[in-house]
Amino acid sequence: MSYTNPDALVSTEWLAEHMNAPDVRVVDGSWHMPAANRDPRAEYGEQHIPSAVFFDIDDIADNDSTLPHMLP
Repeated sequence: MSYTNPDALVSTEWLAEHMNAPDVRVVDGSWHMPAANRDPRAEYGEQHIPSAVFFDIDDIADNDSTLPHMLP
């Protein structure tokens, strides 16, 4: 199986070279299984790639859906 959008993932070397490009945006969408007892937002606050933004899928999830993390 191959990844359908390989341009969406880059190496650390590429990112270091292009971090200040106006069309590059780093999004930290970390999420952990509840049993992991981890807080991805707190982990982002402690350490993240400079200029990255945090995306919490639960903040935008459709809470009326019977399925977890469904986007509206």
